[in-house]
Amino acid sequence: MQALKLAIVILVSGSLVLASLVVYFSLQVKSPPPPKNTPQKFRISTYEDINRLVETELLASNYSSGWKRLDSYGSIVRLQMRGDYPESLRLMELATNIALTDSPAQLDLAPRKGLVRVYWQGELRMELIYKVSETLKQQRPVIAIIMDDMGRNLAGFNAMLDLSLPITPAILPQTSFATRGAEMLNDRNHEYMIHLPMEPKKYPAISPGPDALLLSLSKKEIKERLQLYMQRVPGAVGGNNHMGSGFTENRAAMHTVLEELKESGLFFVDSRTIGGSVAFDEARLMGMRSGQRNIFLDNEENVSYIGRQLRKMVKIAEEKGSVIAICHPYAQTFQALRENEDWLRAQKVEFVLASRIVKRY
Repeated sequence: MQALKLAIVILVSGSLVLASLVVYFSLQVKSPPPPKNTPQKFRISTYEDINRLVETELLASNYSSGWKRLDSYGSIVRLQMRGDYPESLRLMELATNIALTDSPAQLDLAPRKGLVRVYWQGELRMELIYKVSETLKQQRPVIAIIMDDMGRNLAGFNAMLDLSLPITPAILPQTSFATRGAEMLNDRNHEYMIHLPMEPKKYPAISPGPDALLLSLSKKEIKERLQLYMQRVPGAVGGNNHMGSGFTENRAAMHTVLEELKESGLFFVDSRTIGGSVAFDEARLMGMRSGQRNIFLDNEENVSYIGRQLRKMVKIAEEKGSVIAICHPYAQTFQALRENEDWLRAQKVEFVLASRIVKRY
């Protein structure tokens, strides 16, 4: 009898603990963004916790008009949602909350296809299918192409300016022609960015160049180097990371960088050189104008490959409504852009400079 009583007490206690954890988790999800100088996160170890987070934010919230389960395939849960695609602000809040969990979960959004997808460790686990509103269907997808690693010579600037497509150059501040290139672009009223050199995971075996942003630097030293970059690339309107697979995973370090950029009136684009980057999430939390790369165009210096990537870029834009693509001043890249200019111009998309595509969330 005593053993039975003890078992009941343990069972009840366990249920209370579980209920408390659920309440605590919900409070964490619903709480406002953390103060800007104290970025916080809470660890999630299982997909079930992420599933609960999605249920709280999308399925069981006032934003849901109900749903029905569709036939699933494998471990993928498919739900048909009643109602229009959720507001982008709502989805960005959910994406940030997922990022703050420090879990291998990722939210993928395709507004023009009416899809919200949830991935766990790179595998699709949930697909929410929404109605696409007529307003959203009528909006023309936008594409911004950023050309990294500019500043090693002036030929790259001239070749870029000869293209009919709008390209946003990102200038490496340590290069020989960084300042001259910026002045040349400024004279043409053509916007440009700073390509911010950041520490990669394999540093120092792989170097981002002199005067780079390193995790060993103090907050004061990081800000001083950023000021140096702005002096070398005067008039820049934004910045994106060069390398940085190690640096962009560090929330405190990225907060310092973003704080200085924001105070200087610059936007930030996360190049996403590593899947675990927190840079875009932190920029959103800070209310910065920001964005993140969707596709690299020239991982292979091959004209045919780059041409296929350009077509893939347009397809992504047709799903997501906007795309940031990154390329480099390779001879093959310029050739592929020239050869595909007419085809790109014929697509039902709009090509814009980077400042037009970044948003404040």
